[in-house]
Amino acid sequence: MKNVLKDNKIYFWALAVVFVLAIFLRLDLYIFNRSFWFDEAALAINVLDKSFFDLFKELSYYQSAPPMFLLETKMLVSIFSIFEYTFRAIPFLVSILILPIFYIFTKYFLYSRCTRLLAIFLFAINTNLIFYSTEFKPYALDVFAAIALPLLIFRLKLKAPFFLGFIFALFTWYSYASGVMVFAYTIFLFVFVAKHRKYLRNFLCFLFIQFLNILIFAMHLGAIENTRAFMSKIWAHGYILRNFSNFFDLFFENIYYIFQPLKLPFGVQAFIFGLICLFGAVFIFKLNRTKFYLLTLPYFILLLLSYFGLYPYQDRLVLFLTPMFLVLFVKFFDYFSKKPVALWFCILIIIFSIYPVYNVQKSMKKLPSQDRTIFLELKKKYKKGDKIILSETSLPQYLYYSRLYGFFADDASVEKMNKNSYDYLIFLNSLDKNKNYWFVQSSVKFPNTEDVRAAIEFFGRDKEKFIRYNKGKTDLYYVGK
Repeated sequence: MKNVLKDNKIYFWALAVVFVLAIFLRLDLYIFNRSFWFDEAALAINVLDKSFFDLFKELSYYQSAPPMFLLETKMLVSIFSIFEYTFRAIPFLVSILILPIFYIFTKYFLYSRCTRLLAIFLFAINTNLIFYSTEFKPYALDVFAAIALPLLIFRLKLKAPFFLGFIFALFTWYSYASGVMVFAYTIFLFVFVAKHRKYLRNFLCFLFIQFLNILIFAMHLGAIENTRAFMSKIWAHGYILRNFSNFFDLFFENIYYIFQPLKLPFGVQAFIFGLICLFGAVFIFKLNRTKFYLLTLPYFILLLLSYFGLYPYQDRLVLFLTPMFLVLFVKFFDYFSKKPVALWFCILIIIFSIYPVYNVQKSMKKLPSQDRTIFLELKKKYKKGDKIILSETSLPQYLYYSRLYGFFADDASVEKMNKNSYDYLIFLNSLDKNKNYWFVQSSVKFPNTEDVRAAIEFFGRDKEKFIRYNKGKTDLYYVGK
């Protein structure tokens, strides 16, 4: 594979095609503008209703997000008005900015042009990276931090300690996951200083800035302690058990999650892809241990934090590990770059990715989250005197879309999600039988809650008119005359 893509024009044209593909996939989903689901709507309401200062405190509707991310979004909304595009602008723009930075990142680990091209291709088509580039959540910033922070160390080491320290500290206010990386890279820099016996004063300057940031950031974490405790229940599955009995389950689940849209049967893909990443890690370790630790130390710190119940090893909360795993995966082929079989395998991966990418891109537009249509239907059909009863998890969307479309009902109430179907039916039977009712029921459930749809349908079965509008994750029921 030595002479493959040796021609600069061919190589840069190939790179341009991959970059255009990446931008197109993200822009396509951004323009599609799927409806807000519970978390997005809840964050949006917090941004709209809270002051700049209050965004650094505990948020409403069980939400948690980095305050600087929310603050800058609030500034955008004040300039460009309320709309889904505005709220999703920062994740989208960051996802585009990441592309060339990731390519620079790969140059430190991958020595073949072809494997670097494969790495950026896999990054470009990654389903999760595309999806969260168009969601009003900070996961795109997590990925950006995972690439930008080690690059800063590569470029600066400790030659500009105040600048490096300030950037590291600043990232924690934009991305909670970056705290894992800051912790890991602080350890890395400490070992670097101890080993080479230089830059001690610079490291102490860097460490002093981190210490000051920790003191301030600890106050923020204290202010959101209730939310953090609640979220730990939501993500309880992601903590490594003390006897490590669930470690391999979590490892394989996250391997399968990261390598999308490439799909083999779960067990097969998790084993093969995990094994390839392991070999890639061994190859990097053999070639350059410094680069190995810089690439993988955040992962080991994450495992440690998960073991002590401080950060879950699961799903989108570890999306920032995607660049690391892609580099490890491709490094396996980079190590054999001089052999034709590696080239052909890379080509086969690209070819067999075409249909999954096309199929998943369509599927993401058909996800059952088009709640906007439910609220437009409610606005259209609602009549004065009707009563709206919301589930607790449908309230944020109701508030957001009511504000967006100028719909304000005279009589609306919220029912807590801690009732089972029987208790909810008792509540329904206590309602005034002379009124018409609209029930807005979200499928998003809190822990230890039951679905009350059966109770609503049982309640409406003998009424004069009972209509269910099911357009997405949120259901709309009409019970009345």
